[in-house]
Amino acid sequence: MDRPRLLTFLRSDPAKLVLVVAPPGFGKTTLVAQWREADERPFAWISLDRADNDPMVLWSYIVEAIGRVSSVFRESAESTLRSGADLVGVAVPRILSDLESLDRDIVLVLDDYQWITHLACHESIALFAEHQPSHVQLVLCARVDPPIRLGRLRASGALAEIRLWDLSFTPEEVLDLRLRRDSVAHLQNRTEGWPAGLFLAYLSMRDALDRDGFIHRFGGSDRHVGDYLTEVVLQALDDDLRAFLLDTSVLERMCGPLCDAVTERQDSAELLAGIEGRNLFLIPLDDWGEWYRFHHLFADLLRDHLQRETPERVPDLHRRASRWFAMTEHPDEAISHAIAAGDLDAATALVAKHYNRMLWRGRVLTILRWLEAFPPRAVASDARLSVVKAWVMSFLNRGAEARRALADALDAGFEGSLPDGASSLEASAALIRAGFAWDHVGEMLSAASRAFELEGNPESMWQVTAHVQFGFALYLSGRFGEARPLLERAAELAPLDEQWMNSFGSGALLARIALSSEDLPEAERRARQSVRVVEDHGATDNPQTSYAYTTFGAVLARKGDLVDADRVLTGGLQLQRGLGQPLLLAEALLDLAPVRRALGDSPAALALLEEARTLVEGSRDPGMLRDALGRVSRSLAPRQVNQGGRLSAREIEVLRLLARGLQNREIAAALFVTYNTIHSHIRSIYRKLGTSSRSEAIDRARSEGLL
Repeated sequence: MDRPRLLTFLRSDPAKLVLVVAPPGFGKTTLVAQWREADERPFAWISLDRADNDPMVLWSYIVEAIGRVSSVFRESAESTLRSGADLVGVAVPRILSDLESLDRDIVLVLDDYQWITHLACHESIALFAEHQPSHVQLVLCARVDPPIRLGRLRASGALAEIRLWDLSFTPEEVLDLRLRRDSVAHLQNRTEGWPAGLFLAYLSMRDALDRDGFIHRFGGSDRHVGDYLTEVVLQALDDDLRAFLLDTSVLERMCGPLCDAVTERQDSAELLAGIEGRNLFLIPLDDWGEWYRFHHLFADLLRDHLQRETPERVPDLHRRASRWFAMTEHPDEAISHAIAAGDLDAATALVAKHYNRMLWRGRVLTILRWLEAFPPRAVASDARLSVVKAWVMSFLNRGAEARRALADALDAGFEGSLPDGASSLEASAALIRAGFAWDHVGEMLSAASRAFELEGNPESMWQVTAHVQFGFALYLSGRFGEARPLLERAAELAPLDEQWMNSFGSGALLARIALSSEDLPEAERRARQSVRVVEDHGATDNPQTSYAYTTFGAVLARKGDLVDADRVLTGGLQLQRGLGQPLLLAEALLDLAPVRRALGDSPAALALLEEARTLVEGSRDPGMLRDALGRVSRSLAPRQVNQGGRLSAREIEVLRLLARGLQNREIAAALFVTYNTIHSHIRSIYRKLGTSSRSEAIDRARSEGLL
């Protein structure tokens, strides 16, 4: 039935956000679908369910839906999501910017928004609603008010609301059911204008010879009427169709091949099309008649009947659904159905097989939801699941829980290779411990050494990772010479297997090592290459890639490009704060502090230094960061310069060439003097500045304005 009064309101109101909120069965989805048919604008429609309660999943669907209107927008927005950028702080603002490029008005519909409960989802949608372009209208359909700030939008006239009393059918609208006026009043009174009750009544009485008599035979509250009408609908179906509906009710969404697999029949696609044609609470999820879902209330009713009538069939139905979703590479739903079937072994195998790919797509919360669907003891008692949990908790910066999960894995034990490719449980544990320095370099080094011993061979799929981890741990330990060949090997192998995370990581570490030996050209080459790898993979805002930027910033600082160094280091530091690794954050702070001092902002430099000191001194084993803290502290200390005498003009000239990264022989050739002469000048510079190394001398000179 059309709702002209509501459609007129929706088509005439230019509000940025349209909120359609009412209890189940009040026709929210139907109304907005009718609006879509009557409006000239394209509608980007997303029907949500519990599985979409993940920020990355939600925004992937939003981008996909709007992308059907503009392929240019889709490509840019998908790149933003793949980057792993902070959703509220970076990704949504970028998507909003991309939406400005759309050359037409659109309406974005998020249907059944009540299934979204994650705070980050709500924050991102609130940001979108407040800042969306004028040619984009957002529609939220939900059973309850979404927990986002509506006051400002309401006060500014940017919010349009349709609620229970708006959606309730008036007696005039019920007249469209072709009943006598007294029957209309009776039905209106019994259902209180509840559209679902009216719709159920209409379905049940379509074939009744006496419609008015049918209506007057009902009694009780609208809840009882609704229950009774639902029963009548089911009882009116033939046995074959009723059995199909009950069997497929275990599915959150369905298509022909999936229903064939679950029901073990061959005509499901035709049945689904027929059910949609009969308006039996089947809601299309696309425009081409492939995917559907049941109305939520109808699905609940069907599941209740299935459980009461043939409970022994339920596990088998879920098991078949799980197998189909697994075969078609839909691990999320495959895992959910396996757990619903009580087949924890199958669910465990699916999680262990697919978590790695999901992890690197940034869907950490999805993996966490998988784990939370298991009984707690099932995770703790299974080494495979505990390993997955240890990785997830590490990436979520929940170190204590990661260590507990790893201990659970070791207590549970596992024989042979793990599904993620690790040769043994011991190897997997070593890889996890070696992947995160936390606050103890010694522990990381010990784990990395063992991981390299177990997985550093050419036969292991973890070979490159083991090289990078061992090289990283040696670098943090100050053993640069030992780290270099490991990282060079990783840098050679990573691109061959498209392991871009290991590629940029090994490159950044090699740049740091080159800086330590004053090889500025090599440091710059490696650092730029590392950043290029990150940018080529659209991961510029992923905290995991922040090390590429802090390293590049450190190289720029050593070159004397202080303004660019400050910009790059500041951006990298912001990303680094989201990584949750105190020692890497301290290193970035120590990179930036001398730059701020050289740019004339001594208070900021000292604040950065003190933050780094807190992190380093609060760590159980900061490795070489303790010495780095000492060097930067001395370079920023307010003491007398030139204590051994004023630098000569020639020494200043040599100092400037040192800051540009030239080696001693290159400086000698540039100044047309001998190597020994340059060596003497450098020793004199060290003495007069009170320093003992090239990097200290350059930092000291910059901090005092000599460069």
